[in-house]
Amino acid sequence: MVLALVFVPFDLRLCGRADLAADDWESPLAGRAEWRLRLRWGLLPVTAGAQWSDGRLGQPEVRVLGFPVRGGKKGGRGHRPKTPGATKRKAGRKAGRTKPDPELLLTLAREAVQLPGRLWRSLGVRLTAEGSYGLPDPALTGLCEAIRWSAGLGRSLRLTPDFERPCLVGRGELTGRVYGFRLAAIAWHVARRPAVWNRLVGTIRFRPLRTILLRGGA
Repeated sequence: MVLALVFVPFDLRLCGRADLAADDWESPLAGRAEWRLRLRWGLLPVTAGAQWSDGRLGQPEVRVLGFPVRGGKKGGRGHRPKTPGATKRKAGRKAGRTKPDPELLLTLAREAVQLPGRLWRSLGVRLTAEGSYGLPDPALTGLCEAIRWSAGLGRSLRLTPDFERPCLVGRGELTGRVYGFRLAAIAWHVARRPAVWNRLVGTIRFRPLRTILLRGGA
């Protein structure tokens, strides 16, 4: 089972349609948008869709093998009222929390910036889109156009910039193939950073093992 999760590919397909536009620069976007996600592993298709209209996102609909999956409601089974003892324990846990490590936060920020590129290369992603778009600031729309063409996406993304109003009209599709071992390699690369490694190993209570691992990560 573990080998299957690591080496069997997951086919990813994300489709989206949007017809959102604003009357002027001061008005919010209005219209409808929907998306569908298909993650196929063998014969198990999972699809999800949602609609956005009047500034609100509708409840997503998830289907497995064509059958709807219903989520639980808040306040249902398993909800327990708060007690004074629970409140004190929660306050004690908050007081015992350590302060954030600046070096750790900086490392995670750097990895987060590089993560999209690594995922893009490991997934073998293919992105196609056609339509028109406009951002609240025309300068940002021009900047996005410059980035799109400099990244070599001018042909695959057949988009027309709209400098007169904010809008998003058209359709797009993203396809790729996910391998578990590639995602594990990315996670291992992040975990081996000294700041991340020391924080993870520091949570191990068995001191001899913790000492060995800390030396290995140095």
